[in-house]
Amino acid sequence: MGSTASDELIGTWVTGWAGARGYECRHEGRVHAALRHDTTGDWEYVIYEPTAEELVAVGETLGKHPARRLTAFSNDTMSLGEAAVAAGLSVVEADEALMVADMDGQDVEDPRPPEGFTIATKRDGRHSYVSIHVADDPDVVAASGHVSVVGDYAVFDRIITAPDFRRRGLGSLVMRALVALALEHQVDEGLLIASLDGQALYRYLGWTPLGTVVTLAGQHT
Repeated sequence: MGSTASDELIGTWVTGWAGARGYECRHEGRVHAALRHDTTGDWEYVIYEPTAEELVAVGETLGKHPARRLTAFSNDTMSLGEAAVAAGLSVVEADEALMVADMDGQDVEDPRPPEGFTIATKRDGRHSYVSIHVADDPDVVAASGHVSVVGDYAVFDRIITAPDFRRRGLGSLVMRALVALALEHQVDEGLLIASLDGQALYRYLGWTPLGTVVTLAGQHT
């Protein structure tokens, strides 16, 4: 694993994440942004290790737009939280992690679904989607996920297992299928944001954390 957390790496993740979800994406200096049309209907800003000045500037914008959020990446969440509060921001969530993995040596074979399930894949240029369905009821999606290729990175997103189908290895199956799709391209490393619950799975699959993801909201004016 060669990559370390940096503004360039965060910009790569934003590009892949926004591409997988169909978001409009902008990069203005160190501030990256995506228009979350399917959820908040507003912009989410993303900054790597924001300075106090950047927190104040973004905080003023968030205060005028209640639906907007700032996602910040940091290795010192305590200091970030203190600086955010001083800038008039509040911490919404601080338990996700940016993780990276080498793609070299990953399984390139399409995995076989367990008995009672089927796997569907869709390709759209450099974006791919995997879904696992109940064989007797194809409308039921037991697990799913996306991967987008950005340069020599594979950005994984929305790796979801439905509550009724957890602890059956379907999340690992989705990841293996997505890795196989990503390796149809020339990729060296994978990136993803892992929830607190998902971090143990990704560590087991060989992923390494690079830092904490903190979601911040503004004080509305």
